[in-house]
Amino acid sequence: MMQSENKKNILFLTARFPYPLVGGDRIKSFHLLRHLSAHHNVTLISCIHGEPPSKERLKPLTDLGINVHTVTVTAMKNGLRSLKTLWTDQPLEIAFYDVPEFHALVQKELKSKRYDMAIAFFMRTAEYIKHIPIPKLLIAEDCRVLYQSRSASSTSNILQRMIRLWEVIKLKRYEPKTVQCFDCVTCVTETDIQAMHASMPKARYALLTNGIDLEAMPASTEEQLQSRKGIVFVGLLHVLANAMMAMSIAKEFFPRLKALFPDLSLTIVGSSPGTAIRNLETRNIQVHGDVENIEEYFYRSAIFLHPHKGASGIQNKALQALAMGCALITTDSGTQGIPIKHGEHAFIAKSSDEMIEYATQLLNDPALRIRMALKGRSLIEQHFSWDAIFMQLDAILHDIWTNAKEKS
Repeated sequence: MMQSENKKNILFLTARFPYPLVGGDRIKSFHLLRHLSAHHNVTLISCIHGEPPSKERLKPLTDLGINVHTVTVTAMKNGLRSLKTLWTDQPLEIAFYDVPEFHALVQKELKSKRYDMAIAFFMRTAEYIKHIPIPKLLIAEDCRVLYQSRSASSTSNILQRMIRLWEVIKLKRYEPKTVQCFDCVTCVTETDIQAMHASMPKARYALLTNGIDLEAMPASTEEQLQSRKGIVFVGLLHVLANAMMAMSIAKEFFPRLKALFPDLSLTIVGSSPGTAIRNLETRNIQVHGDVENIEEYFYRSAIFLHPHKGASGIQNKALQALAMGCALITTDSGTQGIPIKHGEHAFIAKSSDEMIEYATQLLNDPALRIRMALKGRSLIEQHFSWDAIFMQLDAILHDIWTNAKEKS
């Protein structure tokens, strides 16, 4: 709970509208906004993709008392804007979201009232406020240089690798210059903080990890865990990394496991599955796109297979799997920011063969699977409740305001 003090005016910027709660960035930004609006006067400016938002889509935020402004963007227009990466210092991901209408809205708001804090959610909104003379927080989530470097090294697609290497070149100049403009920069893992610190040691960093809504994801009993069956993978399936994981599970891992367990099923769940993902469907493989309630698929499944490669930040799907009692098999990169003990909370595979080996163990030993599921849930309760994340945020804001007062 925040200390008793006068309400402050906070300007909060997002590149994606925080509702519906699909995707880690929307979930986190919504919950942070929910917490901030309970204690302060919050104005949100957000990009919204496609059509202008309906009142129904705005309602979850306006019901919180948040003053909401949106800028409607399209992939075509933003794609054309990203061409300026060729003659400016902006990386593609920054140029894509550098929208004149968004700049105008920010400036209008800053002139209309005195703001005590401006918060940029993700590096792609930092451009709008990095030079304004008020306390500023950048919720960066991850080190983008690290993310793009790892992604470039892990992809076999030549075009993807070239684009990501271009981003690395741009970000190595852009990211350090940007983070130093903020009073504090937050990431979800210490690994990302260390990577940022290496390129810009003068900036101030803090950990602000991701949360899980434990009330919406209640713990399962041992009896409920006993009845679970099959393997599940959940993710935003229009995202290349998630689509690649889904494909590798269906084509590489599942056939080997099904040879050992003929009745085994695989369920792939997520938004906007492409043709290649939908074509994976067989009698034993089900694909569910754009479902209203992903939780039901976690709760009916025994194992969450997560052959993660590269990237940075924290894997929300891994947090969700642990919270909802799926025995998790992942990789070293899939555990970033999560204090998993191998063999206790989850299995951490070093190779494809190990992933098959661990899945086989869990399918042969329900007691081991249930024990691991219960330990995984306890880990989430201890470290990743939203109340714990709100305490981190409150401390960060308090420090920023205290430092600003001392300097004035």
